[in-house]
Amino acid sequence: MTAYSIKEEAEMLAAPKREKTPAVELISIRRPLAGGISLTLSSLFFLVLLALWGAVSGSGLVSDFFLPTPLQVVQASWRLLYAENFVGDIGVSVYRVFIGFSIAAAIAVPLGVLMGSVQFFRSLLEPCLAFTRYMPATAFIPLLVLWLGIDDTQKFAVIFVGTFFTLTLMVMVSTLAVPIALIEAAIMLGATPLQLVSRVIWPAAKPAVFSDLRIVLGWAWTYIVIAEIVAASSGVGYIILSASRFMDTATIFVGIISIGVIGLISDVAFTVAARMLFPYLSSNRS
Repeated sequence: MTAYSIKEEAEMLAAPKREKTPAVELISIRRPLAGGISLTLSSLFFLVLLALWGAVSGSGLVSDFFLPTPLQVVQASWRLLYAENFVGDIGVSVYRVFIGFSIAAAIAVPLGVLMGSVQFFRSLLEPCLAFTRYMPATAFIPLLVLWLGIDDTQKFAVIFVGTFFTLTLMVMVSTLAVPIALIEAAIMLGATPLQLVSRVIWPAAKPAVFSDLRIVLGWAWTYIVIAEIVAASSGVGYIILSASRFMDTATIFVGIISIGVIGLISDVAFTVAARMLFPYLSSNRS
């Protein structure tokens, strides 16, 4: 190393570090924010969207036939909640999503872990699952109605078809992401194949699998609305369909927003559960 480079390096080390301003810290790469700041930013963004919605719908630029005002949506939600048993319809949709998604997860998670652990099962099943997941679940609805009727069993099947194949492949990818060093260390210590899966691969893959479940649950809500629009007499999708027949856009907005609120609640519940189940991940981020 030359004398010039040594001098230059010494000057760089001796130079005072510039302090980051609060604005720069907010947009720093991969820098975690305090919980209060994150909540404030999220709430502020929702308030901005609400203000824009109210400004556009109240200005007269767009007819309330196409874009109802926030007040009209609030009035429609009040009518649905207290006069038309909308809570019951929400409960029916939640029940259908819970059952259908639980069945899909109960099969997809162990199968995905098995495919991610053993090459034999991955070669056997991955092409078929990859082929099937590109088929839209909506295309199966006429067949499911024909085979299962129009009761809740058909709704469960729509959610299963819409979530199972993708969830299985996502769990497989999460399982494959387990560091090979952990597996090799367990093999050197004499672990059997069953112990490798149950005590090494599965515990290491659980946080990622939990995140996969949270993501795919959002898709389940998309499919239940489609199923209830096609053939149902209750549920949020049925309310949206009934409102569309009478051009009641305010009620349609209530149905759409209610699904978003339920999805947000479930997402927060998954986040809280993840912090309780995997506290070591939270400590690593801080």
